[in-house]
Amino acid sequence: MRLFAAFFLLLAASLVRAERILLIPLDSRPAAGQFAQMIAKTASIDVELPPLELLGKFTIPGKSDAILDWLERQDLSDVSAVVASTDMVCYGGLIASRTNRTTVDLALQRARRLSRIVRTAPHTRLYVFASTMRLFPTATRESSRYRMVLAKYEEAKAKARVMGDQEAKRTADRLRPTLPSQEIEAYETTRRRNIAVQEELLRMTAAKSMDYLVMGQDDARPFGPHVAENAALKRLSNSLGLQDSVFFCEGIDQHANILVSRALLAEAGWTPVVRIVVSDEDGLKKYASFESKPIRESLRDQLLASGARPAKPNDEYDYTLYLNTPERREDRFATFLATLKDDVDQGFPVAVADINLAKDGTADPALFNGLSERQRMMSLLAFAGWNTAGNTMGTAIPAANVYLLSRKLRVDPLVREVAQREFLLHRFVNDVAYHKLTRPAAYSMIRNSGVGSIEETYGEPFAAVEAFVQRDLRTHLMQTFQDQFMGRRFFAGTKQYAFSGIEDISITLPWPRAYEVRLSFHLQATPVP
Repeated sequence: MRLFAAFFLLLAASLVRAERILLIPLDSRPAAGQFAQMIAKTASIDVELPPLELLGKFTIPGKSDAILDWLERQDLSDVSAVVASTDMVCYGGLIASRTNRTTVDLALQRARRLSRIVRTAPHTRLYVFASTMRLFPTATRESSRYRMVLAKYEEAKAKARVMGDQEAKRTADRLRPTLPSQEIEAYETTRRRNIAVQEELLRMTAAKSMDYLVMGQDDARPFGPHVAENAALKRLSNSLGLQDSVFFCEGIDQHANILVSRALLAEAGWTPVVRIVVSDEDGLKKYASFESKPIRESLRDQLLASGARPAKPNDEYDYTLYLNTPERREDRFATFLATLKDDVDQGFPVAVADINLAKDGTADPALFNGLSERQRMMSLLAFAGWNTAGNTMGTAIPAANVYLLSRKLRVDPLVREVAQREFLLHRFVNDVAYHKLTRPAAYSMIRNSGVGSIEETYGEPFAAVEAFVQRDLRTHLMQTFQDQFMGRRFFAGTKQYAFSGIEDISITLPWPRAYEVRLSFHLQATPVP
């Protein structure tokens, strides 16, 4: 039966396949758009974004109306899906969604226009994602005076209200007079605006104005105003019967990846079945940093939203996701790593999500070292280990899903195999080398300059930091390529190739800070005689 289903899928996929997906990203950071483009490239799918100058930059909002004008000018005849961030459409991006510059009416006017444009093409599906505002205000030089205290105040106030915690009430009462009243009012007004918009997005989904909606929880904690907001949104979603078309997930930056995966899998009619292996079962019960639900629930949500499903006991499965959980015990981790190495060495399909992240959101060096041995990196389906658990799982899972789907589609096998390795190398260099090595050194440069801050840096100090990042990360990129990919052989269809070089390297800081980097390159492969 499974063989027949696979044959039918292959036949159907070869006849009808997406040519383009249009993506209105969360903002102009690489994680918001570039990752989804690289993932889709493995299936020879073009993911097209609005012009970069329309997407804003840090505290400068994107041009929402101009983006909708761009979308309206697109020929949708070969577009299978539009994936859109309602934070960008409604407010001008994630950072802008945390400010009260846009009214509810204007935000909803833009959301409805988005739907009207896409609905002019009956075959084009509309996948949208919206963020529930995070607990902490955006880190800027201006907000540095109060942002941490404001978050602690809101967290304590919510805990006192929900739990009746008297210590939390005393904390909130103590912090309240230390905060600028206008900042509290702006914060709480913005939250009310966002929830009103999210409620209407749910009603629009119920009315079939949108095909699928992900509510992503931006950086959070187990207590805070977001908990009651999400509970209210879930009650409304359930009352509208949206269990099959709305998902509530942790994180927000990864949801372009999640929905591109879902769009491609839905079009092909394939649901990957994923076996889960964890480094420590106790980790599944924990709350990862910046998240508001246990990891077990967050993992399930990321899988299902991506179009995959977790394997049940004794199920056949398409690949194994090795999940390195936080605060794992060394004896459990040793067994986990040994099993992972064995599976990779035997050529089994394996993806790795490292959510044992340090406080600065960086990956586990013990896991990285294990994958570096015997050039195992190139043998993975996917790898991620960055920022938060949701961001990480929501990158590794879609990458594995789409690569395996691409093997069932009639695509150029060389394009597929090279694109998949490019994203693997990208992840290891970005998630490990940049965040563990280059970024801390860049932060030291900023602090030592006496000008600017790690939140924002401009002018000559920024240019100097960017120049350092370009030199340092290029060195790490070339070293990782030489160690793990150079000369390695692989099959693309029936032909064998070897990686012979790396070209078109570009390294820039997309925002006036060193927190993230935009890295791009192309791998060269030559036929093996």
